[in-house]
Amino acid sequence: MVKKRSLLRKEVTYSDVKDEEFNVLHQLGYHAEQSRFFAHLLDKRGWMEKVVAHHLNLSSTECHVAGIDDWLHGSFNVCVPIAIDTWNGKRVLLRFPLPYRVGEAYRPGNGDEKIRCEAGTYAWLQENCADVPIPQLYGFAFSSGESV
Repeated sequence: MVKKRSLLRKEVTYSDVKDEEFNVLHQLGYHAEQSRFFAHLLDKRGWMEKVVAHHLNLSSTECHVAGIDDWLHGSFNVCVPIAIDTWNGKRVLLRFPLPYRVGEAYRPGNGDEKIRCEAGTYAWLQENCADVPIPQLYGFAFSSGESV
């Protein structure tokens, strides 16, 4: 029986990837890293609700973190939907860089640098390109706990 290995979006066998031009050994670790990071975020649900409540001037009891199946993730970020009781079904997204994809283990601070660059880009676009539609940025924070 052929043993399958888990990548982030599919399972593969050796014969599936032997001729590919990417480092499959490196990518084999992403599935476990993603599971660990998502579990860490799940443990921080209360904190996420408090942060959103703070930035929106609400009570944290009005904010509810969506289940993990509703989280949105791509190659470098995960977005956690937060429902707001008084917003008639509207929600906000908390966006986190994926530490295993931005090289945080090899260069601590890469995640914070990614956030700095993206927040700066949002500010620049709002100031210099007001006609370009971008999501509302209510705040951002660094791994140190410092937030704006």
